Amino acid sequence: MAGADTLALSGPVLTMRVAGNGSAVRDRATLVLATRIIAGAYPPETLLPTESRLVAELGVSRTALREAVRTLAAKGFLEAKQRVGTRVRPTHEWHRLDPDVLGWMSEVGLDLDFVTGLIEFRLVVEPAAAALAAERASANELALIETAYLGMVRHLPNDIEACVQADVAFHTAILKASRNPVFANLGNIISAALHSAFRLTTSASRSYARTLDAHGEVLEAIRMRDPETARSQMQFLIGIAAEDVRSAPVLSA
Repeated sequence: MAGADTLALSGPVLTMRVAGNGSAVRDRATLVLATRIIAGAYPPETLLPTESRLVAELGVSRTALREAVRTLAAKGFLEAKQRVGTRVRPTHEWHRLDPDVLGWMSEVGLDLDFVTGLIEFRLVVEPAAAALAAERASANELALIETAYLGMVRHLPNDIEACVQADVAFHTAILKASRNPVFANLGNIISAALHSAFRLTTSASRSYARTLDAHGEVLEAIRMRDPETARSQMQFLIGIAAEDVRSAPVLSA
């Protein structure tokens, strides 16, 4: 395994110098370091390059760099020790469900095991949320679900990125309509799952065409206050996503 000092860095995020001032500089420095760690440029159990080297590479102050390191330490990525250096922690110690961490991981690309784990999570949570939404959704919440569904219809097949955004809105609206306060705060996980599945799937437009009717069936079941149909249609919908991920030919490491 190549050490961090000798590994060539590539890609727009991995090689960028940080511009801006104040918190923007700290945030960009955090993003660059996080994506380098996730991409394996700084492997687990190795030390980061020296502070002086990172300051020169990123073009930031020592203060901004130290703030970035503290942020990453708080999220389980790094451990700083005096007279030793800053060590990259094992991947199982990363706070992977933290919204920032999910965003950084999506920048690099999520691996198959983690995406599979997200789908398994969705299979547990989302059918139950759909059933609860069928029982509890207000007229306004139902309208938000319908608006998101119509956005998918409108954007397919010409604007897949917009279709993904509408899909995220559809699923997060159902989580909120469940009126379960825990489910309502899981939108960032669902968003990461949908975006990562989109990136892994080479035939995204065909995948969405397959699921559009199922999205409509979920919507109709919620509208008709039919929790069991809402549950089963959501299971079917996520099952299609699982098939698409399993058939993905190339995955990010």
